[in-house]
Amino acid sequence: MSHIGRALSISLCVLLCLFAGFLFLNPKTNVWDLPVFNGFIPKSILVALPPIPAITAPPPAPLVSGPCTVAPLPPITDPVAEAFNTGESLDTSHLTRGMSRALARFQKVVAQVGGSLELKSAYRPPAYQRHLQQVWDKWMELRNNNVAACQDLRAQVQQEFIRHDLLETQRPVSSSDHTRGMAFDATVAIPPNAHMKRRKVTLDGLARFVGLRRPDIAHDPVHFKYVGGRSTRG
Repeated sequence: MSHIGRALSISLCVLLCLFAGFLFLNPKTNVWDLPVFNGFIPKSILVALPPIPAITAPPPAPLVSGPCTVAPLPPITDPVAEAFNTGESLDTSHLTRGMSRALARFQKVVAQVGGSLELKSAYRPPAYQRHLQQVWDKWMELRNNNVAACQDLRAQVQQEFIRHDLLETQRPVSSSDHTRGMAFDATVAIPPNAHMKRRKVTLDGLARFVGLRRPDIAHDPVHFKYVGGRSTRG
């Protein structure tokens, strides 16, 4: 397939996805009333066309009676982990020396190209990492639970799951780059025409320049890991 053909195929797929999303969000809309059809198909034909059935989400499973056999989330007993859990702590003091140096340089170069960096998380104590695992495991246990007596617990765990920005496809690991002091999470934005020393730069190019890398951009775009390099020395 030529580049043009491949580009047309991708464009068609994107348009179909947007079209399906519009119908899902606007289920009462008659497809034939959309401007894209009104502009190209004569009204005499549109009137004769049967309406396309609306796309609706499946109804939730009905609740069932009975006791809730799911145990609640274990309490956090470590005071440092509790401080992290309530959002009162952003610890950069326990980052490794190389990671601290790379973070400082990254903040500097991002500012130099007119960008912004908002640090979300850095070092995490192991007890807090265990809590993230417990939240993830408990949500996996409750997400499809339709026992009426479990719904308060389900809502509580779901709120914790969302608050920690966890992903259903990615269970928090026991020993992470965060617990080793070799990673941070940050929301970073740079201008599309950012330049450094007259050369156009990208976000990941700046990260590599200071010894950082985003190992999983698709699933965890805010996660930056220290990998080292000559630019971080000295």
